[in-house]
Amino acid sequence: MRMGSRRAGTSTSFVDSELSEVLLTFSSDETGSTQVSFCLYDSQGALVQDSEGFQRFPEGLIVRDAGGELLLDLPAEAEAFVQYRLFNRSGRLLTWSDGGRTQIFGFLRMEHGGNGGLNLRNLKRAAEKA
Repeated sequence: MRMGSRRAGTSTSFVDSELSEVLLTFSSDETGSTQVSFCLYDSQGALVQDSEGFQRFPEGLIVRDAGGELLLDLPAEAEAFVQYRLFNRSGRLLTWSDGGRTQIFGFLRMEHGGNGGLNLRNLKRAAEKA
């Protein structure tokens, strides 16, 4: 998946189907700028980092767990490939990608939408902040 390869107003979410938790969402706003929301766990199921809603990362972002394992690499360049390892809160590996290859395991659901990434988790957070 490339960092900036989405049409304006669309989104792609990676969902833990076992717990119905959205782990990673790429969304493009009306101008086509990519926003990312994530909740990253390590292989033990411990929360490593939560973006607390959608954010832009113009300088890129790298998230590693305490042991140094790469969980998310958001490149600054729009045409560069995103790398990720998504674990759920049980520590189950759901999917990984090194930018060239992607492996999808059980309990992963991908959702594509034209709602700008307004999924249930983010709608709840927006309501809580209001």
